[in-house]
Order: sequence, then C-alpha cells, then structure tokens
Amino acid sequence: MVHEAADFSLGTYPAGTPLPVELSEAGSRAVADAASMDLDIRAEGQRLRAFVQFLAAPPHLLVCGAGPDAEPVVTAARALGWQITVVDHRCAYIDDHRFPGAHVVLADADTLRTVIDLGLCHAAVVMSHVLDSDAAYLRELAAAGAPGYVGLLGPMARRRRLMQELGCAADALEVRLHSPVGLDLGAVTPEAIALAIVSEIHAWLAGH
Repeated sequence: MVHEAADFSLGTYPAGTPLPVELSEAGSRAVADAASMDLDIRAEGQRLRAFVQFLAAPPHLLVCGAGPDAEPVVTAARALGWQITVVDHRCAYIDDHRFPGAHVVLADADTLRTVIDLGLCHAAVVMSHVLDSDAAYLRELAAAGAPGYVGLLGPMARRRRLMQELGCAADALEVRLHSPVGLDLGAVTPEAIALAIVSEIHAWLAGH
C-alpha cells in the first residue's frame, strides 16, 4: 500500500505488479519472512512510504474419509476460509453436494500420493473408519513426509493397532501424528467433535 511517492501512483498493489525496485525487494522480504513491514525511504530529496502486508495463503486441509462425520469437519473448516480436499475410495460417499466448497476426490487410499499433492497440504485428518484404509492413508502420509500435521480419529487402542501394522513406517509419523485427534472439549456429537478437530489444527497452525 503506497502512501507517498514522487513518481509512482498511490494505492494498493498486489504482488506481481510491476513496482519500483525498492517495493519489489520489500515484497520479497515480506514473503521470505512471512511478516508485514513498513517501508520509509528517503533518497535524493524524495520519499517513498508504503506498508507491505504479508497475506498467507489459506490453510489447505486434507480429509481422508468422506463418511457422515466428515461433513461437519469440512463445514467448520470452510467457515474459516480454509481450502479443503476430501478423498475416499467409496463411490457412495463421494458426492460434491455433501461437501460444498471442497474438492472431492474418488481414489483408493494407497494411491493418495499420486492423486493429491501432499506438499500443498498443511494438515490431514484420517477418518475413514476402515482400518485397512486408515493404515494405507497413514502409510502414504508417512512416505510423503507431509503435511506437518496428521490427525487420526479414534481411541488410543486403535492408534496402537495401526502403528503396529505400519511397522517402521510409523517412525516417520511419530512427530506429526495427533491421536486421538482434536482438543479435549468433552465432545460427543459429530459437530462438537468437528469443532475439537478444527480447533486443534487452528492452534497448531498458529503455533499455539
């Protein structure tokens, strides 16, 4: 946002617009530092004043499993403006109308890395309720090394069983895995569980 300039129009400009070199460099620094900054330059009797605002891309949530309890998770995340991809191997569950605003993908769990660019996802929640599918999703997420947050729905006993099934691959998930997924809010209903899940991801994204 240019507030003062001798030979450049005042106003707000998006990244990528041809700008004076000082503004371009400030924009690059803001992106590299993921932080906004004030710019105030005086040179040869002229002044350039601007505010360079860093706007992070909305978080991208991957939901592995399109069962009924995935719907409130998608609804809660969409209310925050997040991007969402839902993937499931069951044709009966893959319905765009159930997940408005989300990208819905029909694919087998063991092909996750080939159908989804996991490097673009900030968080994933594994909640297919099918043990073999959840194991396949976790194996794919472990091999990809991304995203940094992986949530697993279900009790600790189910987590232990899945980790045993993954074997050595489980080591690649140890730091990233959040299970049981969600903050302990005393949630019982699908909507409250969704709130707990999205709240925990929000806190993790914010470093809290």
